[in-house]
Amino acid sequence: MNSRLCAWTSAAFLILAFSVRANEKPSDAFQKAMRDTGAAMQAVRSASKEIEDSGAGAQDYTPFETATATMKTTFATTLDYWKAQKIDDAATLASQAAKAVAELEAAARERDYRLVLDASTALGATCTACHNAHRVRLPDGSYEIK
Repeated sequence: MNSRLCAWTSAAFLILAFSVRANEKPSDAFQKAMRDTGAAMQAVRSASKEIEDSGAGAQDYTPFETATATMKTTFATTLDYWKAQKIDDAATLASQAAKAVAELEAAARERDYRLVLDASTALGATCTACHNAHRVRLPDGSYEIK
């Protein structure tokens, strides 16, 4: 009887521990990084649309340069967060995003609008993949990490 009670208590403790961990709120640094990345991605989307609409002309690459400067920092924070959580696929996606940011930065520096569009598309796809896998929309419209 005593061993059964011990087994049930241990099982209940493990279930509770996993559910508490699953509902942990991300760090303030991670939340700020996501907000800053979102703002930077909005700037990238707007600037990309302008390039798509104008074609190969005299584009303004400043928004890309500003956004990539921000995102280099935010994706380092994001990578650190997912590594600390030991969630390998999210850490891999954060690494891929950082690589896409470096490619976007290089393309903007070279003033190559085709490469800028390719890199910004790859970056957006990487962000979407991570969001689809690791966040859920709440009834109030906000998001939570799964």
